[in-house]
Order: sequence, then structure tokens, then C-alpha cells
Amino acid sequence: MEELDKINEYFRSNKALWNDKTDVHIASDFYDNPSFLEGRNSLNEIELEYLDDIKDKKILHIQCHFGQDSISLARMGAKVVATDISDRAISEARRFNKICGTDVTFIETDTYRINQNVTEQFDIVFMSYGVTCWLPDIDKLAEQVYERLLPGGRVICVEFHPMLFTFDFDTDKISYGYYNAHVYEEDVEGTYAQNENQSVRGKEYFWQHSLEELSMPYINRGMRMSAFREFYYSPYNIFNSLREVEKGKYVYGDFPYPIPHIYLFEFVK
Repeated sequence: MEELDKINEYFRSNKALWNDKTDVHIASDFYDNPSFLEGRNSLNEIELEYLDDIKDKKILHIQCHFGQDSISLARMGAKVVATDISDRAISEARRFNKICGTDVTFIETDTYRINQNVTEQFDIVFMSYGVTCWLPDIDKLAEQVYERLLPGGRVICVEFHPMLFTFDFDTDKISYGYYNAHVYEEDVEGTYAQNENQSVRGKEYFWQHSLEELSMPYINRGMRMSAFREFYYSPYNIFNSLREVEKGKYVYGDFPYPIPHIYLFEFVK
């Protein structure tokens, strides 16, 4: 019970921080909401390769922030339900949904309580770019995902690579473990979308997970891995020391060899 109380407190703190981030992100150039509202698809070529035929597919989008990717999926013809822990982000997502004329169902819930708030099953569960680091136990995530998938359904996860997350981007030193040994607690000022905005301040809690920890919970449930990819670049310029090596491709550091920045896996139930 004490451990559960700690996790709930971690989640409450993260929720408050993401509520504050949402207001800044809505107005930021990083998210470029004017072009999005005019029809820009916010998804990247990395994940679009695996989301190429989703018309009339039912998709659950986990940790959707304020819904750009969820609405992009709906614009591609999918029937989308999206969740997020931030009530402020969900409120903005619903507003954007109305402006865009899409029919996404946005639900406020932390990820470990999805099965208490969503009862239907889906063809695809989709997660992207900053989901797993906010969760202490990936097995609990896999439990939610497995229950929400139809037989033959797919989970597609595209994420920042755990090797990249071992670096402290301010010092360019390896400062974080590769495996999930404990929670990390840090005081935060600013946000990746607008670092100079010091109105965003708070304490965040996050966890590191190895590729084994990220994939075995699905394998242990009898799911089949149908794709695994690694990419040497990030499609987002959100960390210190990134440099653009091709249009829309950002690389960390000045290593004489490439290191993985993004991974994608797909499992089939």
C-alpha cells in the first residue's frame, strides 16, 4: 500500500506539471497549431509506415497529450479513442476535436486505470514519443494494452531509445541507468517546446526501461513481435546538443558512429 501511495503521488505531481506544460505547448511554435488546424498531419514517417491502412480501424491512443496525433489518426479514417492523465490536455484536445470536425473520444485517465475507463476493444493500440518513461512498471502497461486489443490486434509503440535516455543532455555524460533500478526525481524549469519559458516549474518523476523490460511483458502474454526497428535520429529537436543532419532528422552528440535515438516495435495479439 505504501508503494501504491508513492506511485499515486508521483502521478499527481506529473499530472500537475503536464497541466502547466499544456498551456505553453498550445501556444508554442514547436506544435505549430495554426498549420495543424488547417490540416497538417502531425505523425512522422517512422510510425506512418505502420499506420498506412487504418481507415475504419478502431485505435486506442495512449497518453495523447492535447490530441494532435489522435486527430491526425481520425483524419486518416480511423475511429479513435485517446487517453491522457492531464485534465487540461484532454480539455484542449476536445476543443481541437470540435474545431477540426473529427470524432475522437478523449478520456482523462492515468494509464494504469485505462481498463476501468475504457471497455471496448481495438484493432490497434498506439503509443508514441514519451509514454513509457512516465510509468514505473511496464507489465502493468502491457496488461492494459492486452485487454483492450481485439484478437489479431496490434500494439505499435514508437519511443525514444533507452540508450539515448542514459545521457544527461546538459552535461553530455551518461548519468542514468539503462535498467529500471529506481524512480528519478528532478526539479524542472521550462519545457522541451519552449525552454525559455520559466513559468513551467515543478517536480517530475520518471523511470528508465531497457528494451528487454519494454518488450518481454507482451511476449509473456503470448503476443508475437511482427516488427522491431531502431533509428539513428530523432524526428523532434527537443533535447540539448541535438543537430540537424537532414531535414527533420536530429542527432545527439558528435559520436564517430551512430547511436540509436528511436525504436519502434509492433506486437500482434
